[in-house]
Amino acid sequence: MRTTKSKALATLALAAAVVTALAGCAGTGGGQKSGTPGGGGLKTVNVGIVQLSIFAPIYVAEAKGYFKDEGITVNLQNVKSGQDAIPLASSGKLDVVAAGFSAGMFNAVAAGLDIKVVSSMGVAGAADEEPASALVVSKKEYDAGTLKTVADLKGKKIGVSGGSGATGAYYVSLALEEAGLTAKDVTWVNLSNPDIPTALKTGGIDAGFTSAPFWNNTVTDGTGQKIWQTPKGVSGTGMIYGGQFANSALAQPFFDAVARGAQDLQGDAKESDANIKIVADATGQTPEEVKSTPLYDFLPNLAPLPDQLAGMQKLWMSMGALNYDKALEPSEFVTTKFADAVKVG
Repeated sequence: MRTTKSKALATLALAAAVVTALAGCAGTGGGQKSGTPGGGGLKTVNVGIVQLSIFAPIYVAEAKGYFKDEGITVNLQNVKSGQDAIPLASSGKLDVVAAGFSAGMFNAVAAGLDIKVVSSMGVAGAADEEPASALVVSKKEYDAGTLKTVADLKGKKIGVSGGSGATGAYYVSLALEEAGLTAKDVTWVNLSNPDIPTALKTGGIDAGFTSAPFWNNTVTDGTGQKIWQTPKGVSGTGMIYGGQFANSALAQPFFDAVARGAQDLQGDAKESDANIKIVADATGQTPEEVKSTPLYDFLPNLAPLPDQLAGMQKLWMSMGALNYDKALEPSEFVTTKFADAVKVG
């Protein structure tokens, strides 16, 4: 076994506790259980989603009726994080989770929870585009010459939402690796995105990896200086299917509808007035707020990225964030079959 017995039991106990705590939220939207008739003969898919524009393909598919075209109605339930929702997907209380990947997801798989990563979501755009997220350092230290490059971060404090076991830490680890450093060469500070600019200003952290508009605001007000952005094609988010749903007749039609939404977000089309309004309505923002924030790109078939997931696992294993010491094979937690079946073009 990859996990020790005590650690595996502790992980499963935690999962059970989360399921019990969150079970009351599952199905509160009035949807039927997957595979049973809903209104008008539609079948309901229960989706736990972190309410962010990075999951725009799902919102676009819902607003434009693509799920209905597949005979599906979706019951979207906002969740705080993927780690909270994974036990619900494994138990069948949720069918799909749209969230960022974390060390907790790998621990859940190793502990026996029945889930599969089936897609990517937002991927970083080209280097000449304004990024949706970036690594910024203290402008004061930058101007003083003490923090000019990523290599200067050795021994420094870096703020990341979710801390060292979250998606942002993986992004920053790519920057550190490019500079000849490792994740152990810095101190990770768990801060929410809105708190990172304040921590930079007060000196609580030396650098922070954060999304727009927070990184943009720190640069605009003179608090921070951008020194690195995520390379093109990198993604730390996606969709996770519960095992029961992955083997159901609705799994591919649901995926096809979301991929159709992603295809509507290619190139300049992602910033069309219609798509901006859909994202704004879904995330509780105004169209103006959405337009002011760079959007991620999306692969037209939403293909999962096993190599990047393996890189995440390697990072968190090196940091001692995983409850096992033998790496999981990608086939144990990811499948490309749904993306492979998508028609593009």
